[in-house]
Amino acid sequence: MLRIPQAIPSVLLAAAACAMPPAPGLPAPIVVVSDLDNAPFAAVDEAGRPAGRDVEMMDLIAGVLGRPLEWRRIPFAELLPAIEAGAADVACATLGITSERAERVEFSRPYFVTSIAVVVRAGPDEPRDLADLGGRRIAAGVGTTSELAVRERLPEATLEDEEPSGTGPAERLASGAIDAVVLDGPAADAMVAASGGRLTRFAEPLAEERYALVVALGRAQLLAELDAALELLERTGRLRALDRRYELAE
Repeated sequence: MLRIPQAIPSVLLAAAACAMPPAPGLPAPIVVVSDLDNAPFAAVDEAGRPAGRDVEMMDLIAGVLGRPLEWRRIPFAELLPAIEAGAADVACATLGITSERAERVEFSRPYFVTSIAVVVRAGPDEPRDLADLGGRRIAAGVGTTSELAVRERLPEATLEDEEPSGTGPAERLASGAIDAVVLDGPAADAMVAASGGRLTRFAEPLAEERYALVVALGRAQLLAELDAALELLERTGRLRALDRRYELAE
């Protein structure tokens, strides 16, 4: 996944810091943590509000469960620790299901399936498939499923951080500082589309990616409620409608 560090809007921090307990008789809010920097899934709009495909999905889930939502924005690396510590109910941040993460947290049923893709420079002398990437410099987000896929599928490659000095991975790739970027399919497509023909995506994926909601171990009731809501939204076509509206449907 492509994650772009950005300042946390004070309006969101204030909302989190000033959250009040629900009035007697009212349902408690579902506290959702996200880094909100992976558009079009979850980002921050011009007014400082959470926005995107997954934000709307959580609104639908909250409607099914009859509970309000409270969004809290924290860095990606702090999402799982926040869930483990009980600081939030749900993490919603295009988190891929992995066996390593499943030792720490519980995953809902997948709500979006895509692939982990490889983006390279376009040109006849550039890598054309996975076999050409041995020993190459490949960038992937630290702590992401993209990094894990590189380590598992391309062990001879030199793995680098996506943005070690604030320079975006697309710029580093186009300049020749790295040879490939590995990230989730939708982010890969957006990177290629914005490159003006300088970049291209391998047809062969590096791995499958399944996004899921995350809750703490032992939250069986909450997990069952989320799964039931997701199943309903999938069965009634509302998840697919979100995918189409955000141009994510394949």
